[in-house]
Amino acid sequence: MHLPKTFFAITAIFLAGAVTTPASSQSLEPAQPVVRRMIDPPPAFTDSCKRYQWFCENRTTSVVPVERDDVLELAMMVNRRVNSMITELSDPENYGAADYWSLPSNGNGDCEDFVLQKYKLLLDAGVDSSYLSIAIVLNWTGENHAVLILRHHSGDLVLDNLSRQIRPWNQTDYQYLAMQSREDRMAWEVVVNQSRDRTVLAER
Repeated sequence: MHLPKTFFAITAIFLAGAVTTPASSQSLEPAQPVVRRMIDPPPAFTDSCKRYQWFCENRTTSVVPVERDDVLELAMMVNRRVNSMITELSDPENYGAADYWSLPSNGNGDCEDFVLQKYKLLLDAGVDSSYLSIAIVLNWTGENHAVLILRHHSGDLVLDNLSRQIRPWNQTDYQYLAMQSREDRMAWEVVVNQSRDRTVLAER
């Protein structure tokens, strides 16, 4: 089971001031625009950017157009491969730190480490960085969890270490808190309003 993560700042912003509409009403207004606001990135993300520049740099030249159908097959393969090759282990057990994002070089990692590995494999395969974003969500047990979002022509898709399947973001039963900006890889934005009838998380 995934252990709670230390993204208290993100969660506090989301719960305290970013949302005034109950979550249960989010699916009732399909035409309502997605509203966002910028926040500071998680400290562990900023730290990982110092070690992995490719994780936080904009790359505008795409070798593999995301519109191609085989990008979905590539993403499915990457998701399954990484999920099978890494053993889930919490940061305190693995690194002796409360929150540390790293490529799982020892074969162990938590959800952010799964995301980093998938992100790198997709970049190495030629997928443009602007089509990839890490997102922080609340899962069905109310715990913070990280997933990788792929912007596909069919909509935003989720690569998740808790599932072998790639699913549209609005079919995951997750509550989306914040995500990495597509335009500025060092910037993060709160996902304030999530209409379940939309195919993408934000017009960005």
